[in-house]
Amino acid sequence: MSGLGKLGEFWHCAWSVGEDAGASLSIFWHETKNVRARLGLARHHPDRVYTLRARGGPLHFRDNFGDITNLPNLFHRRVYDPPVRVGDGAILDVGANIGLAAAWFWREYPGRPVHCFEPLEENARMARLNCPGATVNTVAVGGRPGTVELRVDRDAVMASTIPWDRAVSTRSLSVITLDGYARSKAIDRVAFLKIDTEGMELDVLDGARDVLSRTAVAALETHGRDRHDGALDRLRAAGLGIDHEEYDGHTGMVFASRPGCWAEPDRATGSTAGTEWTSRA
Repeated sequence: MSGLGKLGEFWHCAWSVGEDAGASLSIFWHETKNVRARLGLARHHPDRVYTLRARGGPLHFRDNFGDITNLPNLFHRRVYDPPVRVGDGAILDVGANIGLAAAWFWREYPGRPVHCFEPLEENARMARLNCPGATVNTVAVGGRPGTVELRVDRDAVMASTIPWDRAVSTRSLSVITLDGYARSKAIDRVAFLKIDTEGMELDVLDGARDVLSRTAVAALETHGRDRHDGALDRLRAAGLGIDHEEYDGHTGMVFASRPGCWAEPDRATGSTAGTEWTSRA
């Protein structure tokens, strides 16, 4: 995207997300911080946290190179808006980062419990601010319980198994499985499973075979052709149909859902609580 195109997207995002005109201008100003920093017109202060007034409630960011960059994708492009209806059950956000996706889920699908999984404590603290109604777990998710070595950037914005030029250190972090977590929390139905784990997506799926059997909708970001194809295979093996998938040569996006599975709301109350998944037909 060209520089002007990026600024245009920032502008449209700011006006769609901001609570009012003043809030929209503030959002736009912060969205352009990285541009101004590259031009030597501004400096980042990663130890500072600022708040933006968004529709549906405030959002919180660190003044670094990364936090604000996810706002257009999540709240303007709505990258996790699935092509099928989301019914009843828990929402599992694996790779929650600072909780922007969790905040979006909380606002779009009210009444559903949201469980976040984020291995970096610095990010988990922000996730608790951005989605105070969520259960935030400071842990990585993988194929078996244990530990994993992840590459971390200077400002602890992201942890990854994939080599990248911003990584300056490695951390040994605790790992759980989604199946073990779901058993411990008595989660018997998953409305939406979101996975963005920077290279650990297949490990997450391998530790979630039981959870996948009770998942209605899944969305995940993939890294590399082998991981992309492996994710498709595992989702299909779990009985999920692929609704949409794309791969650009480096990263991919997959949406999958269980055919004929959605929550029929109670006609008297409008609630889906306690109802069964039924066919769309």
